[in-house]
Formats: sequence, structure tokens, C-alpha cells
Amino acid sequence: MSNEILDSEMQADTNSGVEITKECATYMFTGMDKEKLADKVSQYLGSKGYKLETGDKFLGKYGKGSKVGRILLGAMIKRFCWEIRVEQSKDKTRLMLVKDAKGIAGGLIGINQMNNEYALITESLKAWHAKVSQR
Repeated sequence: MSNEILDSEMQADTNSGVEITKECATYMFTGMDKEKLADKVSQYLGSKGYKLETGDKFLGKYGKGSKVGRILLGAMIKRFCWEIRVEQSKDKTRLMLVKDAKGIAGGLIGINQMNNEYALITESLKAWHAKVSQR
């Protein structure tokens, strides 16, 4: 897994840690600025070809690939879309990555592609979370 952009002096909340479900991944951090976390996640997704399509870096949707192409040509066109939420309360900052698309337009192949991409991103963020929590 790659941590190429996600590295800094930030510290993760080892008590809350990481929770990954089929539809949403949540990462809790302590002593981390909301702005800095949102910037890191935005840079990371940008390095993977994602663009902010709606909203902002604190509450927005990042996607890559053609939505129309996916509907018209199914699994031949890759389309991935995630909702990102970065929220701060007192000394904790929460990052949530939520599946915005299910891959259904691409049939079984599309669903598998979506699940594989989700696993790659969540595992990369999990590895980064573990790295910064050791500091």
C-alpha cells in the first residue's frame, strides 16, 4: 500500500482507530487540524486521478471516470465516486470515506471494480493512519 502523499507530524487516535464497513470507512485522529487532514486527503485522491466534483474538501464528492460513459457502456468504462467528510470536534478529527456509487451500472464486473477500488483506497488510508498513530 502506498503512503506517498499522506505523511506528516499528525497523530491518530489509537482508541477510536479505524472502522471500515462495506459502504463507509471512518478514521479518527487526535491532535490533527481539520484543514491539514482535508488537504492531505484531497492531494492523495488527486494523485490517484480523482477530481472534486461537488462540494468542498471538507464535505464533497470526488470522482474519476465518466458517469454517462459508465451508464452507456457499462463495465468497459470505469467510474468511481466517493463522498468525503472531514469533521472536527474539540481535539478529534474524523475522516469519512463513503461509497457514492455502487458500480451497478457496470453489472457484476462494475461492482467488483468498485469494491476493489474501495479496498485499495481504504487500505492505503488505513496504512497511513497506522503510520501517523505511531508518532
